[in-house]
Amino acid sequence: MKGALAEGVVPGLLRQIYVGRRSGTLTLGRGKERHSLRFRHGHIVNAHTNVLEERLGEMLVRRGLLCDADLARATEVVERDRRRLGEVLLERGLIDRSGLEDAVALHVHEMLTRVFAWPDGTYEFEEEPEGGTEGELTLKLSTGELILESVQAVRDPDVVRYALGDMDRVLVLSTDPLLRFQTLTLSPADGFVLSRVDGVTSAREVVQMIPLPAEQTQKSLLGLLSTGVVEYAAARRPRGASAPSSPAAETHPAPETPPAARAAATPATPPSPPPAPEPKAAAVPPSPPPPASPTHDAAAERRREILEAWEGLKTRNHFEVLGLARSAGETEVKEAYFRLAKRFHPDVHHGDSLGDLRDELEAVFIRLGEAYDVLHNPRKRGEYEERLGRPRPAPSGQAGAPASPGAPEPEAPQPLQDSEEQASMAEASIRRAVKLFEQEKYWDAIQLLEPALEAARGKARLRGQLTLARCRARNPKWAKEAESVLLTATREDPQAVEAWALLGELYAQRGMRTRGLTMYREVLKLNPDNEEAARYVAANAPAPEVPPDEGTGLLGRLFRRN
Repeated sequence: MKGALAEGVVPGLLRQIYVGRRSGTLTLGRGKERHSLRFRHGHIVNAHTNVLEERLGEMLVRRGLLCDADLARATEVVERDRRRLGEVLLERGLIDRSGLEDAVALHVHEMLTRVFAWPDGTYEFEEEPEGGTEGELTLKLSTGELILESVQAVRDPDVVRYALGDMDRVLVLSTDPLLRFQTLTLSPADGFVLSRVDGVTSAREVVQMIPLPAEQTQKSLLGLLSTGVVEYAAARRPRGASAPSSPAAETHPAPETPPAARAAATPATPPSPPPAPEPKAAAVPPSPPPPASPTHDAAAERRREILEAWEGLKTRNHFEVLGLARSAGETEVKEAYFRLAKRFHPDVHHGDSLGDLRDELEAVFIRLGEAYDVLHNPRKRGEYEERLGRPRPAPSGQAGAPASPGAPEPEAPQPLQDSEEQASMAEASIRRAVKLFEQEKYWDAIQLLEPALEAARGKARLRGQLTLARCRARNPKWAKEAESVLLTATREDPQAVEAWALLGELYAQRGMRTRGLTMYREVLKLNPDNEEAARYVAANAPAPEVPPDEGTGLLGRLFRRN
């Protein structure tokens, strides 16, 4: 992904990477100036620039957080050992981890503020593997907050107006929980703009109706659009056409903002109320007061909750993931999803002591979305419930998904008569799972495959293992599980060429060249005509070493021994 920069391009570019949860490096250039931002799952983790005075170390010195002599000594180590400056500063005790996180966030903020105002230049985003990097920081500020603050720092009103684009489009709140529940601290102006977004009013009308300077309102609107909390509707209302009447919005603006949107951001404490003819309209929509600083026990409990949710992903069905009974209606499904999506939003990892749980939170959040996608769709839900079969009764005294009061107790499933019947049913489940995989319904296929493999035999079992590995490999976070399934398949059947090939492909995609070579060489032993394996081995195998002398010397004896 590459292109030319112009006024207003950078906010949209950052939103695209952030909302898409993409991993890679975004490089922005103008003349000889280069700035790079590294993203992991849409979150900014560090920044780099070739402008000497704008580098992290120089910024720390400029702000009195580091002296020139300490920076010079740390820089020597960085250049000699090819290490990161932050890592060296931590090792030498020149800054603590909390201070470094603050410094990196400030560095990113300054860089974004600088490039937001560029009228021209170039950009390039290079995708990177999903795996993390050792020593990676978890910033205290979310990427959404960094974008919001950077928009507020833009001084040129023309940049803001250009970035807003066609303001006759109607504004709506995002329906994506990833954006709705992100961690943001809104200013009074931001909250005021958010309270006027009702799905019928255009951006131009919102700016006109708010009794604040137009430039300030436009900047708040651009910040909300850039972070994805607010977006333009697909339809455009012609300029001059009147919006549908909404008397409630004129006299009681706060209720027009859905509770979920108000809970998504914590308004900052205003230094003074913004000037407005109607005090009620000028107030920021009410939100619950921020919780007190968590105690050690509270932090430990929160950590335990996240880990339990993550560990249960493999064993729980969609209803159990959302904490619902099988009889739950569409409204209950939606309410449960939005409640849990807020609770396990990936931005939670910016909190104290949760930085190492970033991947677990991401996995839980993705699974919640998968469960909601199936259960809120009547057709998908019907197919899914048919595959689940009759619900089992919950053990006495244990929470579960009991039938409604007065309903007859559901019958427990009868045991199968013999292993042959089990194997036959497992083979049928594997055939259905293969079709689901072809339809890109990976999670549904996994739900069929995992229990089926316990009873499957022979070729059906191998086919199920291969399909399960392919489903798992579709999600980078499940690569280990895919690898485990394939290794089991090769142990059970060393002649399984396709399992060896899939392992080679998996390792190659993860940049593990040596393992990839080993797997593809096994493929060639079993099938010398495999073109994919032959290409990979030819491109990656090291050139054979020819001994300089195979005579009576030491080298000759060693090579003859080998």
